[in-house]
Amino acid sequence: MLSPVDALKELRDQMVMNRRKIVDQQESIKNVQAEIEAIDRAVADEESISRKAGSKAT
Repeated sequence: MLSPVDALKELRDQMVMNRRKIVDQQESIKNVQAEIEAIDRAVADEESISRKAGSKAT
């Protein structure tokens, strides 16, 4: 059986690890969001180029 101090230290270690996992997940979400935004900008750019090319052809 763990002493109260050891039990608290173990609990603290577990909480630190859980916090790290949450931070990693948040970073992953931010990366995905940034990638989605980059794709959105690329789509908008391509649509703009297509519209300009289409208006010049007519």
